[in-house]
Amino acid sequence: MDPEWALYHLQRALYDPVDPKFLGSLADSLQYRINGEVYRFSSPRTLRRFAKTPQRWCGLLRDPVSGRRFRPTARSPEVFFVGGPYFFESDSTKRRFVDDPQTFQVIRRD
Repeated sequence: MDPEWALYHLQRALYDPVDPKFLGSLADSLQYRINGEVYRFSSPRTLRRFAKTPQRWCGLLRDPVSGRRFRPTARSPEVFFVGGPYFFESDSTKRRFVDDPQTFQVIRRD
């Protein structure tokens, strides 16, 4: 694992991605998963805002099929699978995921 990438994501994981002035809560009711990664929020308001357009707030993601990092946009291929949305860098990686999601599912423990 790239240490710079890990440190960047660790420090981001502590703060609400919508309102980074506040720390994200550890409460299960104030978390949201994208590509298996857990995002934490300081309030239900920021969680709802994030859930409406997660690609605006989530930053870099790792495509679960290719393993490459990318920044999702409103046009990124997407599928909802156990626990939240998964975004992909291309239609071909989305198709591979949909064909056998258990192979590529990312599960992060809290």
